Amino acid sequence: MHNEKMVARIREGGIAQGAVHVEGRNRLLQDEFGFHIKDKAEYALIASCFNPYLEPADMKAFACLLDHFEIDYTLLPKEYCCGDPFYLHAMDEKHAGDLEQAEDLAREFFDQNLKQVRATGADKLIVYCAGCDLVFNRIGNGIPLEIIWHPTLLARFFQSGTLELQADFYPGCHRYRREILGNTPDIESVLAVLNKIEGLELHHLDETMCCMKPDQLDSLAASVLNRIIITPCSGCTMFLRKALADKGDFRVVMPSEVIWAAIDGHTL
Repeated sequence: MHNEKMVARIREGGIAQGAVHVEGRNRLLQDEFGFHIKDKAEYALIASCFNPYLEPADMKAFACLLDHFEIDYTLLPKEYCCGDPFYLHAMDEKHAGDLEQAEDLAREFFDQNLKQVRATGADKLIVYCAGCDLVFNRIGNGIPLEIIWHPTLLARFFQSGTLELQADFYPGCHRYRREILGNTPDIESVLAVLNKIEGLELHHLDETMCCMKPDQLDSLAASVLNRIIITPCSGCTMFLRKALADKGDFRVVMPSEVIWAAIDGHTL
């Protein structure tokens, strides 16, 4: 059985936190980060329920990158949760019928997003969150809409930049996605962009280690060599920050923040 209170909150307000948080989230996305909302655009953007709070620095950097590359995009008037929390619950609890219910809820919410995307005239959907990318790639097959994870989009536009930095790179194990879809997100595009940054040297961490498993997270944290750790998954940033909190002056960042620093010329 899924969280019926969360289902009700999503149906009312769109995001998992419910209607009471919509105004504050919109203010964060538009006024503080600089994302745009307009009637018509080439791309529609799914900003996700939780990443505006989990990754404010990276989301602000991503908004700067969208403007820098002059990408014609819009937020949705009422973004709906992708349904990823219900998939994670189903995969963890493995109760009969939970996965099917997660699919039904995800399709219900996707349809609400799709109506708004079509109203903008957009034929491409940018998804910021790796969890949203998982769900939309599972249920969006056959829909004449290109679904693009945000690092994939950046790989299409980014040509060069400079950032003198030695950093660790952890792609994430993406075990839920591998169980559900049998693949991983587009890590090749993440690396393609990072490898174009002059002066950036990467030490690659073990992608088979899972940050959600305490013993593996300890081993992962112990293998870090540099102060900056780059990962494209906001779930991984959360667990790595907790694991490294009392071990020194470490900073876990996502790719947009690194890419924008390489273009804008500031340090991390």
